[in-house]
Formats: sequence, C-alpha cells, structure tokens
Amino acid sequence: MPKINDDANQPVYENKFPQPENIYFENLLKIKNQVFFTLSILIFSAVLVLMTIRSFFRVIPPAITYSIISVISGWFYISILFGYIRSKYYSTLSLGFITLCLTYGLDHVDGKLTWFYSYALPITILAVLVLLLLLYLYNRSRLKNQFVFVPAHLCISISLFSAALECILDFQANRKIHLSWSLIVFIVLMSIALILISLYYKLPDRIKEKIKRTLHI
Repeated sequence: MPKINDDANQPVYENKFPQPENIYFENLLKIKNQVFFTLSILIFSAVLVLMTIRSFFRVIPPAITYSIISVISGWFYISILFGYIRSKYYSTLSLGFITLCLTYGLDHVDGKLTWFYSYALPITILAVLVLLLLLYLYNRSRLKNQFVFVPAHLCISISLFSAALECILDFQANRKIHLSWSLIVFIVLMSIALILISLYYKLPDRIKEKIKRTLHI
C-alpha cells in the first residue's frame, strides 16, 4: 500500500538542496568599501592637483578642465561598477546619465555645444536602450540554456545597435540615411541568432544532450 500523507498543506515537492548563501558577504563588503575609499582618495587628490596646476602654472585651461571633468566622471563610473546600485536596470540608467553629463561637460568647455546634441545624446540613449533590452532578454532566459540564449541575445543587440548607429551618423553627416556596413553586420548576426534559437527549439532532446556532452556544457 502506498504511503499517503493526510496533510494537504504540505507541498508535494521538497527541495533537497539548500539555498546558496555567501557566508563571507560582510567581509567582501568591507574589503570593497576599503578599496572604493582608497580609490576615492586618489581620485579627489588628482582633482586637487589638477586645480592647483591650473591656478599656479601657465597651462592651457581647457586641457586641465577636460582632465578634471574626466576624473570626476571616472569616480561616478567606479561607484556604479562596484555594485552599490543593486538593480541592473538602475545601474544602466545611471551609467547613461553619467555619460551624458560627461559628454556635455567636455563639449561645453569652450562655451558652446557643437557635437553633444547631434552625436553624444542620441548615441548614448541608443546604447542605454540596447543595454536595457539585453538585460530584459537575459532575465527572461536566465533559467534556460544560457550557452544558447546569451550569444543569441548578444547578436541581436549588437545588430540593432549597429544599424541604429549608422543611421545616426549618416543623418548627422549627410542628412540622409544609407546603410552599408551595418546592414552586413545586421544580416550576419541576426542569422546567427536565429540559427541558435531555432536549433535549440527544433533539435530533439537526445541530440541536445549529445551536443552538451561533446562541448562539455
């Protein structure tokens, strides 16, 4: 006779494996904070040195201003790359905002804007949108075979970015859009992505397992 459990609230499936947990999280966080604090001191020391050089020595002011803007922007980039913003979407948006501030400051050093609105702004927005799309696709397929979906999604994102980038460059330079190199990149990468995804869904399970064993994945 099979053993029947009368408790209806007990789940049918019990996970036999414990939830992975990093027991050294506090130590790693302490080391990360120390490294970030050290880098912050070095970066702001560099800013003070550059401001001192600009004040006491005869050098070209725009060159020092470019350096100061770049060093300060580098500190913000490092703070985001250290993972202080947990959400990947917010981190991507923050990187885009810092890039916009950096390019605006570099273009405005001489007192006028020449390439920010025409090139930096649309290209940065394009890169942020492509990264957000890539994160969305990765989150949707992270429980599937990543050896298939990650390369496929990279190919899709790069192909879209290449086509949109050439559209922006051609329109700003010639006021017309004529795709050339990006069309080749788009066709090749999209073909690779479609082949990978179609092989994943169309291949029988035994062939998939054989490929995994052959490639040790």
